[in-house]
Amino acid sequence: PAAKCSSCGACANICARGAITMQLDKEGFYRPVIDESICSKCGTCERACPWLKNVSNPNEGTEFPKTVAAYARNEQIRLESSSGGVFSVLAEHILDDGGVVVGVAQVAPTHFEHIFIENKADLSKLRGSKYVQANPGMIYKQVRALLIDGRKVLFSGTPCQVAALCSVLGQKKFDNLWTVDIVCHGVPSVKLFEKFAENLSKEHNSTLVSTAFRDKSTGWKSYSVSQRFDNGEKISEPYGMSNYMRLFLSRICQNKSCSDCKYRKMPRIADITLGDYWGVANYHPEMDDDKGTSVVLLNTRHGEKLFANVSENIKQCNSALENAIVGNPCIVRSSKENFRRPDFFADLDRLSMNGL
Repeated sequence: PAAKCSSCGACANICARGAITMQLDKEGFYRPVIDESICSKCGTCERACPWLKNVSNPNEGTEFPKTVAAYARNEQIRLESSSGGVFSVLAEHILDDGGVVVGVAQVAPTHFEHIFIENKADLSKLRGSKYVQANPGMIYKQVRALLIDGRKVLFSGTPCQVAALCSVLGQKKFDNLWTVDIVCHGVPSVKLFEKFAENLSKEHNSTLVSTAFRDKSTGWKSYSVSQRFDNGEKISEPYGMSNYMRLFLSRICQNKSCSDCKYRKMPRIADITLGDYWGVANYHPEMDDDKGTSVVLLNTRHGEKLFANVSENIKQCNSALENAIVGNPCIVRSSKENFRRPDFFADLDRLSMNGL
């Protein structure tokens, strides 16, 4: 049922017959669609679903994750990242070692999906927050092939996507795989973002090309949403003034499963969890210069070792999990569904962007 489906795509990746495709439903979320003419009713997809079973990280976990406030020493990386740029530092280490990095990229003006990269020049595609539901495609299948081939892989995604990867891999331990999940606030509807893009394109008489959801040129805490159009025009507005961000932050437009997420909790599903360290000035004022600071949770020994390998490129200090949770409760629990969600999606096709 849609209420339980996180759109993770594990079912599509595990189906040996290719009978399942992920397609947008009427609310604008990816759902599995089964081609009954191909399906053998083997049940493999149901057994792989992270919502129908509990999936855990196969690596050795720690009872309480080591919690760190951190940011990249490289100023340019930090400026181009949503928070402290720690993901980029981890990614560069894997790429330098001949490995592959997997994350979400904007592949078209309103389409976001998982891709893998093999060189630093492409790393910018994976940087920055993407506040739209992404299509995982066949990425878990691709990751499995890379791992079996002996390649090192750094995989990043939402907690449910990391759970999907672990499930597709049969919860088998791979020493050449490291997983990173983000502190997720829920994923917004693709249909809503398409409406937003269409509205902007009409207003500016030019097609929207790209969106930067976390433009830090106005500061980390007072970030802006910036857009670029095909006529070369660029616009930017404070996140509090953005219609789209207003709806996203109200949780009215998120996937239904996001209000009862099985993997937005402790223990975290990934080797390393990354997010913004909101409120860091209250505990580590020396780490707050309004350029972005990450909260880093080292959830497994495997993740700890990777982080230790890049420590010389990161400014960091030890912190306390309970302090990080104060500014980022999504580390341990889901956000309650907005009571107006049903009305919002009933009006989504009918009303203009400004009317929502």
